[in-house]
Amino acid sequence: MDMVGEARLEASRSVVWDALNDPEILKKSIPGCEELQKLSDTSYTAVVVSKVGPIKARFLGNVSLSDIKAPASYTLVGEGQGGMAGFAKAEIRVELEELDQSLTLLRYTVKANVGGKLAQLGSRLIDATARKNADDFFENFGRAVGGLDAKPAAGLDFSQYQQESLGAAPALPARAASLVVGSGDAKLGYGIGPTAFMFGSNDPDVMDVWVDDKIKIWISDHIAVVTLNRPKTKNAMSLGMWKAIPGILGALERDPNVRTVILTGAGEDFSAGADITEFGKVRSTDKQVWDYEVAVDACCDAIANINKPTIAVIRGFCLGGGAHLAMSCDFRYAASTSKFGIPAARLSIIYGVKGTQKLLNLVGLVQAKKILFGSQRFGAPEALKLGFIDHMTGAIESEAKPTLLESLFGKKKSVDQKLSDDPMVTARGFAKLLASNAPLSISGAKYLLNGIAMGRGALDSDLAEELIAAAGKSNDYHEGRKAFAEKREPQFQGN
Repeated sequence: MDMVGEARLEASRSVVWDALNDPEILKKSIPGCEELQKLSDTSYTAVVVSKVGPIKARFLGNVSLSDIKAPASYTLVGEGQGGMAGFAKAEIRVELEELDQSLTLLRYTVKANVGGKLAQLGSRLIDATARKNADDFFENFGRAVGGLDAKPAAGLDFSQYQQESLGAAPALPARAASLVVGSGDAKLGYGIGPTAFMFGSNDPDVMDVWVDDKIKIWISDHIAVVTLNRPKTKNAMSLGMWKAIPGILGALERDPNVRTVILTGAGEDFSAGADITEFGKVRSTDKQVWDYEVAVDACCDAIANINKPTIAVIRGFCLGGGAHLAMSCDFRYAASTSKFGIPAARLSIIYGVKGTQKLLNLVGLVQAKKILFGSQRFGAPEALKLGFIDHMTGAIESEAKPTLLESLFGKKKSVDQKLSDDPMVTARGFAKLLASNAPLSISGAKYLLNGIAMGRGALDSDLAEELIAAAGKSNDYHEGRKAFAEKREPQFQGN
């Protein structure tokens, strides 16, 4: 099993590094860890209780550290024996990147294998449990070092999403906290097929949502981060994912704790677009083609119409259907190395009406024709120039060179500096600003602006007037006036 992931930690790199080498913090962070004893600076012994499906076992093992480059990276190798249950072995590479003085990006890659009875459970169940344990570890670890940039979403009502996307599913144990929803041909290890299967969890705040492929929802600081999690396919969108997102956005819209939504992709890419490899199954008839386009439009409409601001955070490829996802967001923050394009003309596909309309609104008629007719990729600098994206990180920032007199009198000569190329950092700063403002004002302004931009008939004038009147009578309106008079920051509640 191979797994990659990352976590943003609100702590300096040195603090995170020290925590990664602290036995007490590691013991509290590792799910099911009963003992962790440090033998030397590079070796530990551990006792961990783990449950995979019906098999629960206590693993006794050794952990060793190698290739140590403090405070940037190390490799961890762990081996454990679980008696009759079997054995487990994992090699984990951990790398730390300092995004700023109090924000660290932790990247990890895992190569693992199991044997004995565990190996008989099926790779999907084993992989799901491993990913769940990784998520739990980073939630616990993040709390210990000062907090993740996001914690697992808690308390969201996904019942509507489940019903709309998949139809009724059998009742499942209420104790379960991680929701896994399989597609029609899914095999989850127990022959359940196109239903749902839940994994037990000791933490009721942990919620992962799977629909054929994994989509994660994390929340902190009133910001929800929705992550497309298929990094090995460059986050290509399966039909199940297109169908899942409207319900997810609906749940986030109903959650008063969420004020801004960020859409991003796991790994190095935002999204390479629709998963072409499944077209033979899901677009082979006229009806399937129609249903597929309906699902894509419904997904992107849900992003565009949620009454909360949305930000696409883009790295790597943003192509085809991925571009439609990004264009559906209110704002687009991209790394300077991002690549954009709509290759419909190379697949004999006509880009959808709504996607074409969004492209036209962003870049204008001539440039939209150039993008659609040419099907050529273009970089982030050109995307910024065209208006396709709003913000680009990682640009070269040049300061004015000192004059001759300044140089003679010892003023330090300025040098070009490369800015951080992680758009998530900048986007989260903007998202926090939006989250601090009055939710009713933002949702009302979004409805008016989108309606006016779409042209005649799109805006319901009566509803617009109702929104304006409601905001003027709200508790937040009185709070805003009071805060202004008292010369303090307002504390808006969204009512």
